[in-house]
Amino acid sequence: MRRHLWMAALLGGTVAGCATPQYAVRPTPEPEESTSVVQIERVLSASQADDFDRMGSRPLPAGERVAGIDVQRLVERLGRVTERPALPYRAYLYRDDDPNAAALADGRIYLSTGMGDYLAGRSGKPDELAFILGHELGHTVAQHLVKRYRMAQQQQLVMALVSAGASAATRGASAGAQQVGRLAVNATALLQDVAASGYSQEQELEADQLGIRYVIRAGFDPQAALDLLQDFQRFDTPWPFLRTHPYMETRRQYLEHYLQETGALSGARSLPPAAPPPSDRAARLQALRRAQQLYPRSSVSWRNLQRQIDELQR
Repeated sequence: MRRHLWMAALLGGTVAGCATPQYAVRPTPEPEESTSVVQIERVLSASQADDFDRMGSRPLPAGERVAGIDVQRLVERLGRVTERPALPYRAYLYRDDDPNAAALADGRIYLSTGMGDYLAGRSGKPDELAFILGHELGHTVAQHLVKRYRMAQQQQLVMALVSAGASAATRGASAGAQQVGRLAVNATALLQDVAASGYSQEQELEADQLGIRYVIRAGFDPQAALDLLQDFQRFDTPWPFLRTHPYMETRRQYLEHYLQETGALSGARSLPPAAPPPSDRAARLQALRRAQQLYPRSSVSWRNLQRQIDELQR
């Protein structure tokens, strides 16, 4: 199964020996909600949810606290400020002693019992959990699994065409055509492979930036993310082989660079748990209107964004 391993189990994956991407400010995601993409997200999520079900996952209703924090309320608060506010974001708890978290493509977000214990040991700080959840929501909003599926699909098709060409040259065109069909349409197996795979380093760094943006928009303290990543370093492995996740120190440095560059750290400790300050209102309205253009006027996403625009204009 694919779990987002925050701590020691950052080894493994499909990309071996790749260098950590350079620091860069990531663009605002432009989610696609076509019928084909929604279907891919549903199949990917169903496969992953089955794995979590086998680990005793259960939904966390609003009001139930983990490490003293109402996780569902926190998920909803963060979800409203993402570029996909209409997704039905839902918090789940599953049994795993390792401190882990994961978000599915359809808006479900999972927290391990080990993560709850870890956060409780740090006095249950909502600002820290906000970054963990925001990072995971970043993967969902940026549709990272869908992008990995499409890339794998293209690679599979290329392999099919190459193999078919060899088959046509040696055994006849009909055998080659059959091979193309077998390899190119095996979408179910491909979806399962993608659902079980990890994210690339580039996607992890993008999720960090998106997550901290949601933290700030929702009124949480971004400094808490730096504190959390600082503590996570004691769990980091010293072996770079086969890893697809950047080291925690690299993630912290890149995130601090982003926060300093954007000026988000100035006065961060006193951020109110509310809407963006008046000085940011125009920029927020512009961002909401840009996101709104991605959806049909009658869609749920469009209406949800319009409600946020109306609130800011009051």
